[in-house]
Amino acid sequence: MSEPSALRQVAVAVVLLIVDLAVIAWFLWSYSWIGWGDRWNPQSVPEAPRVAWRAVWVLVGAAAVTGVGLVALRWRISGAVQLSVLGIGAVLFVYLAVRK
Repeated sequence: MSEPSALRQVAVAVVLLIVDLAVIAWFLWSYSWIGWGDRWNPQSVPEAPRVAWRAVWVLVGAAAVTGVGLVALRWRISGAVQLSVLGIGAVLFVYLAVRK
């Protein structure tokens, strides 16, 4: 099995980047709405950190499956984009989960 062309790898990376950014935006939207609701009811246990940790696990899992899988299939450009974008998204949500 030969390595795919760079143009094909970049095209797949762009498509996956759009999907990754949509997933990260959806988690940010969910986190912000739940965080807004947490401010209206301060007596209850805040749910926003739970949503942030769920986003971390989903993003890390997606990076492991898609990023490592693409690199293993010799789609190095697409795999590197997946690992970096999803990794940065996971780090963002770790920050949101642990901040007070």
